[in-house]
Formats: sequence, structure tokens, C-alpha cells
Amino acid sequence: EVRPMLAEERGRVRALLDKEHYLEAGRDVGKTLVQIVHHKGRWAALVTWGPAAMKLNDREQFIGWSDVQRAQRLGLVVQNRRMLVLSDTRMPNLASRALGLACRALPQQWEQKHGYKPVLAETFTDIEQFEGTCVKAAGWEPCGMSKGFGREHRADFLQEHHRPKKLWLKSLSRNMRAILCGVDVPVNYRAGGNAATPERALPL
Repeated sequence: EVRPMLAEERGRVRALLDKEHYLEAGRDVGKTLVQIVHHKGRWAALVTWGPAAMKLNDREQFIGWSDVQRAQRLGLVVQNRRMLVLSDTRMPNLASRALGLACRALPQQWEQKHGYKPVLAETFTDIEQFEGTCVKAAGWEPCGMSKGFGREHRADFLQEHHRPKKLWLKSLSRNMRAILCGVDVPVNYRAGGNAATPERALPL
């Protein structure tokens, strides 16, 4: 079973991520969602989601949207920031099973918290440490590599870290491309858009 984290569980979640995840908990930036996967009444895994990367060439080619569409509709893409199978509940296939369940529950749970459903998910795997087997088994599609930059203390500042990561994408809606690339954003998804972006098309 997968459910959103309760407010009073935040401390326990962050403590587990800091202790058991190689990237630790990290900072919360923008819209987020934390999912807790239960197995027989026990916490089995933690899955955290947040804003998508600002620009990814391979992702933009996969979607097929323009720069203006990307700037206006990037909120409809979410990023899996952490995926942790807890050490005391590890078992075969649990990671892929937990991630698959989390992705299926994600649109509805994100809508309950933020008012709209995301249509595409992205994540990265460190090729120096992981093969990405559980991500592939959960139905994600490999879509190239990042350029080796990471976001630092400011949302608009990227610093080169020389460690490119494999990009994975997973559609959360059968109409993903129509929603992200169509002339108009469907009404139900407009809450995730940003019509006031500085990258919007402006008349001369």
C-alpha cells in the first residue's frame, strides 16, 4: 500500500533518509510529495517527489515541446528525488514493486495536495553506483544522460559536478504529449502551468 506522508511523520522520514540514503534527505524546494510504502503494516520504502529539472535536452526531445511550452508547462512534470527501500524490510523485487505502486498512486495523491495531476515523471540514476535495474523493472524508459550539472543553493544556479547521470522518464497519462505539446492546456491541468513565465512568446 502507498499513502502520502502525514505532517507529524516528517521528522521520522528525514531521519531515515539521512541515515540510509547516500544522498540523505536533501532540501525541500517547490511543490513536493512524500509517499510511504507499507508492507504488512510496516514501513517498507520511501519515495519523494519534487519539481522537474529546468532544462534537459534529451527530455525535451522525448516530449517534443517548444521552449515556450516547456517554460509554461514544466510544472506538469515531476521528479523522483529519492527512492529508499528501508534496510529492515528488504526483500527480492520490493524496490521495483514499491516504485511501480508509487507511480500509479502519484497523479491522484499529487492532485489531492497540489490541485492538479502531473503527466510525466523523471528521475536519474548514478551510473557509477547503480545499474537502474529496479527503475527499468518499474516501467521507466532510459532517455539519455544529463550534462553533469547540479542545482546549488539558488534555484537558478547550476554548478558542474562532472558526474553525468542516466535520465529515466515515465508517462503518467496516455495523453501526456497532447497535454504538454497541444495548443492549449486542458482546463484540468492549468493549475500546474505558468502562463507568466519570462520565456513566454511576446509580441514585437
